[in-house]
Amino acid sequence: MSEMRRIYDENFNYQGYMKERSQPLAPEEYYVVAGVMVVSRGKLLITKRAAGKTFEHQWEFTMGSVVGEETPLEGALRELSEEVGISVTKNDVDLLGTLKEEQKHSKIFLLVKDVDKITMQASEVEDYRFVGKEELENMLARGEFAPPMAARIKTYLPKIGDKLSD
Repeated sequence: MSEMRRIYDENFNYQGYMKERSQPLAPEEYYVVAGVMVVSRGKLLITKRAAGKTFEHQWEFTMGSVVGEETPLEGALRELSEEVGISVTKNDVDLLGTLKEEQKHSKIFLLVKDVDKITMQASEVEDYRFVGKEELENMLARGEFAPPMAARIKTYLPKIGDKLSD
């Protein structure tokens, strides 16, 4: 099944049409990805990308393409449920911000909740960990995160750092 993505301009204005994920984008076209940074008991949930994925075996937080008619928040919550089995409502998360990246807009949300169970989607995730601020910074310094994800974490670490233990 192909995934259809809404197309936006560089200023995050919907252009009134969609494209299949496999279709190349024109230089002026952007799509949306959305993710959730999950902080549980003072630790950030990170997942390792599965073999065969872009940036395989590198760490990230749960994130993916917004598809069809879903909103960025709906897409972020869907990805969270699919990839790690955490189901929450839109009232449980806060928007951290939006980043304009190369032909995509990234909407990042924050969930602060004690998580007791993770159910990994094997096709997407091969491992997970909960890390404190110091370990997160060390992993970033060692280049263990997918490059786009490292940039996102560095952008939002100042906003979530007080929620992380060392």
